[in-house]
Amino acid sequence: MKRLALVAVLAVLACTGCTGGGTGGKAEESPVKLRVELTQGRVDEVRHTVQISMHNDGPAKVTVERVELQAPSFKGIGPVAVDAPLPVGGLRVDVPVSYGTGVCQGDELKPRSAASHVAFAVRTEDGKLHDLRLPLPDPDPMLDKLLAIDCQQAYLDRQVTLTFGPWTHLPSGWLNGTVVLKRVGFTGTVTLQEFVGSILLEVLPLPDREKTPKPYAVLAPGQNEVSVPVVVDGERCTPHALAEIKKPYVFPAWLSLDGGPPLYTELKITDAERDAFKPVIDACAAGHTEM
Repeated sequence: MKRLALVAVLAVLACTGCTGGGTGGKAEESPVKLRVELTQGRVDEVRHTVQISMHNDGPAKVTVERVELQAPSFKGIGPVAVDAPLPVGGLRVDVPVSYGTGVCQGDELKPRSAASHVAFAVRTEDGKLHDLRLPLPDPDPMLDKLLAIDCQQAYLDRQVTLTFGPWTHLPSGWLNGTVVLKRVGFTGTVTLQEFVGSILLEVLPLPDREKTPKPYAVLAPGQNEVSVPVVVDGERCTPHALAEIKKPYVFPAWLSLDGGPPLYTELKITDAERDAFKPVIDACAAGHTEM
């Protein structure tokens, strides 16, 4: 699986913060030596999670019983109970955790995330439980990227909405509908540069489909809504696409505000869309996509 990984942070941990204490006022060397990094695969992108990737560089096996991503720039994060044995030798063991939702200030589209840590509860072979806290890189490219995605989406959601309109089922098994761009807060020109289908479902403007010139639509000042007729089909159905079915309902789109750079967003999906798309996806999975 393709992963985006950060440079690992080496942490040779002193006893401070561990259960148990030193003797005679001497600092006792910790039996736990971990490295930690954040990684993210395609499934994580869909699930809004990251992997806490751990490496044991200590002299003996340890077991991680709790992890927590402590990232002040994200809300909705908490500790996660796990049972993750870490063998010696630095073998990587991954634990998925939600990174919550980015905390955005104003209309900043590329904010920098605050310094972050990963906290652990680690049990050593003698049965003792050690509370540890390791820093992540500062700045942290992974968290910066995730925060920018959330803040850009939050900003666009305050300006416009981009949704699908009502559906008409065709005898071919395809669907006719619309992509609807509505003004919410932005008063200037909104340009719908492009939208594309998901890994399985092709979404094309009508009547010219692939030959439709871009941009697909422009919402002029004083205009509150514009619609683009579309057709949805399952012609992207291939064995490879079925293997990547983790993203059947992710429909990317790009918008520009007053001629600015294209900003990434996604078409909003409701239960109505899931119900309408299900027969097309079921036909794809059954091998009946030749319409």
